[in-house]
Amino acid sequence: MFELRKPNVIPINDHIWLLDDNHEATCYVVAGTEYAAVIDTSIGLSNIREAAESLTSLPLICINTHGHGDHMGGNWSFDKAYMNLADLPLAEEHFHHPEVQKGIKQHGIHYPPFEHIEDGRVFDLGGVKLEAIYFPGHTAGEIVLLDRQDRILFAGDGIIQHLWLQLKESLPVRTQIQSMERLLPLRNIFDMILHGHNQTPNGIELFDTLLEALKDLEAGNTADDIDYEWNGNISKAHPYQPEDRRIVYKESGE
Repeated sequence: MFELRKPNVIPINDHIWLLDDNHEATCYVVAGTEYAAVIDTSIGLSNIREAAESLTSLPLICINTHGHGDHMGGNWSFDKAYMNLADLPLAEEHFHHPEVQKGIKQHGIHYPPFEHIEDGRVFDLGGVKLEAIYFPGHTAGEIVLLDRQDRILFAGDGIIQHLWLQLKESLPVRTQIQSMERLLPLRNIFDMILHGHNQTPNGIELFDTLLEALKDLEAGNTADDIDYEWNGNISKAHPYQPEDRRIVYKESGE
């Protein structure tokens, strides 16, 4: 078996942990009294199940926020995973990538089947409930998970400082705005945002400033937009405050 790295474990409270995998992706373990949820599994170079089992002895439920490889690449350590199946083609594209196939054959690992997460599904962990909310934008199958008890929103790549909407699988800016506006009635229920590339939690201001910036972008206020390089490509990015934040988007005609 190849040598696996270990994620850095950062406690959020007495039953929620952030797993920072080499600053490349972030996973979470949320323990109730009967089950523990593992939210995302990083890129596949860490045994996320083993890391979770070092934190809790409860049975584990693997939940993927969407189908990108840096969020479900480590699913190989689980027997089943939950994901909105609108992202199944995206996940299968990752699994069939030549480098991933090479790793599967070389190390004898396999990826488990997905079970669909419908909008509104509640994962009852015992004392803690995670409510799945359909959140298309970054991808067609993106979800967020609301923990009302702890006032936390687990946001995957849906609410994040550098929001990527430029990918071929990303949906229009208007769709992202609609997803965020669906959360407005819940705006006072969460005050912490934990997304897929955190090392520290974000407050509710990330939601507010991102939504404002998306509406500014939709209105065509792009005079100060900048070039944004990613994976050898160049797209346009819409900066927003209060920090070094970007909405990367598809230009007309793409």
